[in-house]
Amino acid sequence: IHRSLAGTASMLVLLALALTSHVRAQASVFKSTVEVVPLTVTVTDARGKYVNNLVETDFAVLEEGVRQSLSFFANERVPVDLALTVDASASMAPQLPIVRKAAGALVDSLRESDRATVVTIRNAVGVTMPLTADRSRIDAAIRDLSASGGTALYDGVYVVLKELMRARMAEIRRRVLVLLSDGLDTSSRLAADDMLALARRAGIGIYVIAMPTSSSSRPRNRQDSSVLQAVYALRALAHDTGARSFFPRSVGELPAIYREIAHELANQYELGYFPSPPGTRSGFKRVTVHVENAVARTRSGYYADQGSIAATSPDLADTMGLVRPH
Repeated sequence: IHRSLAGTASMLVLLALALTSHVRAQASVFKSTVEVVPLTVTVTDARGKYVNNLVETDFAVLEEGVRQSLSFFANERVPVDLALTVDASASMAPQLPIVRKAAGALVDSLRESDRATVVTIRNAVGVTMPLTADRSRIDAAIRDLSASGGTALYDGVYVVLKELMRARMAEIRRRVLVLLSDGLDTSSRLAADDMLALARRAGIGIYVIAMPTSSSSRPRNRQDSSVLQAVYALRALAHDTGARSFFPRSVGELPAIYREIAHELANQYELGYFPSPPGTRSGFKRVTVHVENAVARTRSGYYADQGSIAATSPDLADTMGLVRPH
């Protein structure tokens, strides 16, 4: 395609056709020997401010150190599918009032073409509704948030990713998971590594907000190992998917964090390429993006093997107690 897609509806249709193989691949990743690799890229300057108005030639994309030629480029915001995922275990009960307010503000930032769903993680995962653009239904789901039980955090993120990957897309949409939790998993069947493995394959940006606990406020050398492992897992979850992690000191910081996430989603680029040379299409392929005099952030890479976890791992949605809307 090799041109800017800004303001050109017909070119977005062509881009959708180009990505058809990728969308299908998210149910069985990379069935053919070469598939398009899509990237969502955030660019900031030395002060952390978002850099806008870049063009295709400003980006250098490397796979395993080899420069790639872009097959598509979009410098305007594409529609967003947002999974607003909240740890609704009993430990989060005191924080829910401000969580509702902050999450509502993030939803208010969405455009008419964007969709969202609200997901709760307790001992089981509850999906309140399919992805929808109906703001009244989303707002109602946020108002109805309540806390009880334990936290199957790793199971929950895994299942939500599976649900997003299952959703069919007839157009180019950026898929985002925003996770709010105190980070302490109490009842998952899966390990953190299982969750991270799927996250690296899913192509979904995961923004993590990790609320403080009484243990996390201690000096690092006095923290429980489970807390340190949880912090590592949450940081890796955001980093490897090209998103960000936030570790607020108090619940009062939540509104500003949700606003920052909304601002970032409105200031990103969509890039894509067909890997060259094809080489051995298996294993993890590390991807980096460079922009002169700026910092470019995207997912750490992708898996090019046919026997991916997305295709071969069991669908655990039912066995882990997923509650889907009727």
